[in-house]
Amino acid sequence: MRRLVIVVLFALLAIAVVASDLRLFYGNPHSHTSYSDGTGTPEEAYEYGSKVPGLDFLAVTDHGYYFVQTLPDGRDKLTATIEAAQKATTGSFLAFAGFEWTATGTGHINVYGTQDWTDRVQSDLWQLYDWIIERKAVGQFNHPITMFGDNFKQFHYVPQADLYVNLIEVGNGNWWQNETISQEMFQAYRLALLKGWHLGATLGQDNHKPNWGGANDSRAVVYASGLTQEEILKAFSERRVYASEDRDILLSFSADSGFMGDILHDLEEINLKVSIKDETGDDLEFVEIYSRTGLLAHFDVNDSLFEMELRLDIETGYEYFFVYAKARDGEEVVSSPIWVQRSDPVHLYNPAVHPSNVKPGEEVTLSFQISNTSSQEASTTLELRNLHGVILQESYLLTAYESREVTLPHTTGNGDERIDFYLDSVPYSSVSLKLREATSLNVLLDRSHVNYAMDRREKLSTTLQEFGHKYSTVERLLKTGELDNINVLIMPLPGAGGSFERLKMLMPAQAGIIADFVRKGGTLIITGTGETVGQDIIDTYNKFLADLGLPVTFGGVQSGEIVSVEGISFDGISTLEGEAGEYPAGDGTVIIYPGDPLTDNVIEMNEKLVWRLF
Repeated sequence: MRRLVIVVLFALLAIAVVASDLRLFYGNPHSHTSYSDGTGTPEEAYEYGSKVPGLDFLAVTDHGYYFVQTLPDGRDKLTATIEAAQKATTGSFLAFAGFEWTATGTGHINVYGTQDWTDRVQSDLWQLYDWIIERKAVGQFNHPITMFGDNFKQFHYVPQADLYVNLIEVGNGNWWQNETISQEMFQAYRLALLKGWHLGATLGQDNHKPNWGGANDSRAVVYASGLTQEEILKAFSERRVYASEDRDILLSFSADSGFMGDILHDLEEINLKVSIKDETGDDLEFVEIYSRTGLLAHFDVNDSLFEMELRLDIETGYEYFFVYAKARDGEEVVSSPIWVQRSDPVHLYNPAVHPSNVKPGEEVTLSFQISNTSSQEASTTLELRNLHGVILQESYLLTAYESREVTLPHTTGNGDERIDFYLDSVPYSSVSLKLREATSLNVLLDRSHVNYAMDRREKLSTTLQEFGHKYSTVERLLKTGELDNINVLIMPLPGAGGSFERLKMLMPAQAGIIADFVRKGGTLIITGTGETVGQDIIDTYNKFLADLGLPVTFGGVQSGEIVSVEGISFDGISTLEGEAGEYPAGDGTVIIYPGDPLTDNVIEMNEKLVWRLF
């Protein structure tokens, strides 16, 4: 149980920094010119940025794939941008250059601190990581939203790249409304941290118009010892940065032995210190502290100053904390984290279990990523524990910077409501399972054949869950073995609509999987349709019934209205040759109804039937 002690400091303390030589600098690390898909020249961008109030630095980061074309005078575009930055830099304004690597389907990454460049033609994501590592550059994940790709292969963790890709945008935009920090980017930030990345939170205006750094008040705020490219990039690499939509908010986040961006080791407890102040006197609305497991603490605020301390026990081998705050005017601020982890180089990230709703005796898949963060070979021992003790022990030997995705099968039993992951007897994380009664059912609804009324099943789902069963749907064609843990398969005949009529047919491979399911003891419920479907489609289901030896065939639609037959209400009904009812098939059962008794329209009328079936 985590011990959390909160001390709210009412004294009006100044913003404190662990290292007394650090100063705050406000800037924009992401902008474009006509050297790619923006406007103006780098010289114009830097000249404009130098006059923007509250802007201490500006980076021009044009898209690398435009650099294939040199300037009319023959100069390389990145080289020319670096030269322009050197000329524009003064004692009070820093201009520097980088470039943006962009790959459709993957995402965009800013790279700082190199004299050369690469692009999506020369390098894929993994090659880009190697390129950055070779040059010891600084990388930044840009605008991590799905519009730009799969967010870097879902932030697949690469330990050596983690040493140099140090930043992630939690906000991006050059619109005047100043609403640049988005929920999608914030959640991507949290996902990247969970995957193992050590990233500082930044914000870029991403200017493509001649408003470089002046589009709004959103800033990346950096703690650095001086306003030089060397010191700003050093601060970037150390993650001493926060993202703010307000250029007047001062944020300090520290611990007794470290500051925002630091990785601390082997602590049993930590004393976090948070100080946020709006210099213009605007009130804060709330402040939140996040940890690896999610929201840790929430504080309502009605003042322009908030200061507090939290003393926390450290219970796992990998933990982090960061601050999120929102002012009453809606402007947001996000800090970089402080990490606390064991000094051993091997760590475990992103544990998961699938499926998580099971009965004792069913097999699940446990998955996680195990990574060696050092330049030397390293070993570790994994232990999986449930509520009764150790259920698995396994050793791993990893090469330098190796990261391995591991999947382990596990047959569930008593005590598996929670499974804990340990490395070398140090707890890392847990996954939770919902263990149902052994007599409960796994009920699956086929939606893969444009099945009738497939979107009108909310009451069925609710009812089955109330009974203690698991209800799920299949949206694509079944695979061999996918029905192994299913007790009841509901297969309504196809309905109208859909793009391809052929998708509605019950093809031989699918019919074979379902027939095997029935013969091995499963229960199949086939219901008629209330919508017109081609007889050639219906015939594929009739062939399936004939192959099972059942003396029943479906015809066309008899009625699309609610029809009652022998005390059962059907939402639409098909003509049926042969008797409806239950038929044995192998060790299983096929239940055939002329219509559908399980849609939202009629299920409440069929209470006795539902009780009998489930």
